[in-house]
Amino acid sequence: MASLLSFFEQAKPVHGGQPPVAQLALLDLLFPGFSSMSDVISKYLGLNLNIYIPALIFLGGLVFAWNYISDYIWQLVKTHMMSSVEIRIDDEIYNIVMAWVAAQNFSKASRRFVVNTNLSSRSWFIWRWSDNDSDEDDDGENVSLEKQKKTLSYTPSFGSHAFWYRGRLLFFRRTQHRDQLSFLPPAREEISIACFGRSPWILKELLVEAKLAYVKKDSRKTLIYRGTFKGVPAEPTWERNMSRDIRPLSTVILNADTKKKLLDDISDYLNPATRRWYANRGIPYRRGYLLYGPPGTGKSSLSLALAGHYNLRIYIVSLNSFHSNEENLTTLFAELPRRCVVLLEDIDTAGLTNTRAELAPPSPPTGKEMVATAGSENSNPSALPGRLSLSGLLNILDGVASQEGRILIMTTNHIEKLDKALIRPGRVDMSIEFSWADREISASIFRAIYTTLEADGNEELRSTTDQTPGELITEKAAANASVAKLAEKFAIQIPEHEFSPAEIQGFLLKHKVSPENAVREVGEWIKSMRREKKGKVAEERQEQDGVGESKPSAERRRPDSDSHSNSSEDGIDFCSKTESSISEPGTPIEGKPPSTAQK
Repeated sequence: MASLLSFFEQAKPVHGGQPPVAQLALLDLLFPGFSSMSDVISKYLGLNLNIYIPALIFLGGLVFAWNYISDYIWQLVKTHMMSSVEIRIDDEIYNIVMAWVAAQNFSKASRRFVVNTNLSSRSWFIWRWSDNDSDEDDDGENVSLEKQKKTLSYTPSFGSHAFWYRGRLLFFRRTQHRDQLSFLPPAREEISIACFGRSPWILKELLVEAKLAYVKKDSRKTLIYRGTFKGVPAEPTWERNMSRDIRPLSTVILNADTKKKLLDDISDYLNPATRRWYANRGIPYRRGYLLYGPPGTGKSSLSLALAGHYNLRIYIVSLNSFHSNEENLTTLFAELPRRCVVLLEDIDTAGLTNTRAELAPPSPPTGKEMVATAGSENSNPSALPGRLSLSGLLNILDGVASQEGRILIMTTNHIEKLDKALIRPGRVDMSIEFSWADREISASIFRAIYTTLEADGNEELRSTTDQTPGELITEKAAANASVAKLAEKFAIQIPEHEFSPAEIQGFLLKHKVSPENAVREVGEWIKSMRREKKGKVAEERQEQDGVGESKPSAERRRPDSDSHSNSSEDGIDFCSKTESSISEPGTPIEGKPPSTAQK
C-alpha cells in the first residue's frame, strides 16, 4: 500500500508540468494512448488529466478485481441457490429443446441470435437443409409463403439469455467448445437452462412440455434415421434423416393373402404378451423378414408402410460405407430402441454374399496380381482390412450381445447371391417375393392413382353449390366405377411380367389428371420402354466386349475358358412368378428366380 501511495506521489506533475517519462510509459501500458490523449485535451481544452491519475488507477484496479469477485459470487449463487439442467448435442433431447426454444418469444426478440435452416444436432454442416419435416399441407398459393416462413430458424446466440416461463425467471445458456488444434468445424455444443431455487420442478415441466410439442408434431409421421459416422475418429451415431407422412398399407400393391399373413405375424410379435412368452421359454425376442425381387417392385415401400402402420421408427443401415465395420455397427445396434424397424437395403451389394462357398484360401498373390486385383471391379470389398465380414454381421444380428425387440427387414434384388447362413430360419422368419407386374397389379396401380379419396379435396365434385351430401356420394361412386372400367382396359394392354410396378406408376403419374389419356397412350409407352431397354442391353454388351478385348491375348487363348457358358446372362430375364409368394416362419425359402437354376 505504501508503494502504491509512493507511486501516486511520484505521478503528480512537477511544477504543473508533465510526469516523468517512466510514469508515462507505465500509464500507457495500463491505459493505452493515455499520454497522447492527455496532451490533446490539455492543449485544446486546458484540462490537466494528470491530477486524476491516482483515481484512474484505483478505478482500473477495482474493475479488474470485480471480474474475479463477480465470477466467484455467481458460482456460489449457482451452486447453492439455483437449479439447472445441462443438455448435450449428442442426444435427441437437444433437438427437442432447441425446437421449443426457437418457437419462444424471447428467442425471436433476442438481439444476439444464431440463424440457420436446420435445428438438428446431427447435421455436420449448418447449411444442410431438408424441408421434409413439414407437418402442414402445401395447398395452392400457400406453397411459396410456407417455404419462406420455414426457411430460417432463429435461436439465441452463445452466452446467457434470460426469459420468463410460467411466472419464473429462467436463464438459457448456450456454450460451444472450440478445438483450436483441429481443422474441422466445432462439433461439441452444450445448452443449459437454470432457475432460482433449489427445486428443479419448473425445469422438468419445461422439458415435458417441449417433448409433448415435439411428439405432437411427429404424431402423423414416420421418422427415418440413418446410421452415420461423424468426426475424425468416425464416431457412429444415428442421425434423423427425415420424417414422412404415414403411408397407408392399402397403397402397397401386394397379394391380399400375403399381406394378411405378414400383418398377423408382426401384430403377434409386437403384442406385449409375446415378449413375456419368449422370455419365459428362453427364446431371443427378435423377428426378421426378407423382401426379395426385381428393383422397383415395392420392397422399400412396404417397409415404410409397415413402420407407419405400427407407429415405429425406421433405422437404415448402409453396409457399403467405408466405416461399416463390426465395431461401429455393434455400437449402432446397441443404441437402437426396443421397438423399431431396422432396414438393410440391397444387402446383396455389400460384398458379403457367398463368402462361405470358398473351400480353400487362394495362394498368396504376387506384386503384379495385387495391383491388378486392387483395380478390379470384381474384388471383394469385405476382404479389405477393417471392413465388415459375414461372420461379424451374423453376430450383430443375432449374437449373444445383439439387441432384442427390433424388427429386421432385409431387401435384395438377387436372393440367389445371398449366403444361406444369412437367410436361414431364425435370422429370417418370413420371406416375401416381389415380382414384375401382372394384370392384377397393373389394374390395382391404376385404381390407386385415379380413385377419388376423401383426403383429395377434389373441387370437381363440388362444381355446383346446391349438391346435397347424398348427390356428392353418388357422383363420387360413379366416377370411381368409371375408373374401375378404365383400369381393366389399361391392364389388358400391359404385358404381364415385363415391367415393374414403379415403371407403370411413373407412366401414370404423367397423366394423373386424365385416366383416358393414360389408356390411350400406354401402347406408345410400351414401345418406347422396350426400345430403351434394348438399347441398354446393347450398351452393356459393348462394354463387356471392350473389357474382353483389353485382356492379354494369352488369357483369351486359355483352353479352359468358359466364356461361352455364361452367354445366356447377357440378356434381361423378365421371368418371375405371377403373384407374391411367402415362406412360412421357420421354413426354408422356396421358388428362387430361374437364374439360380441356370447357374
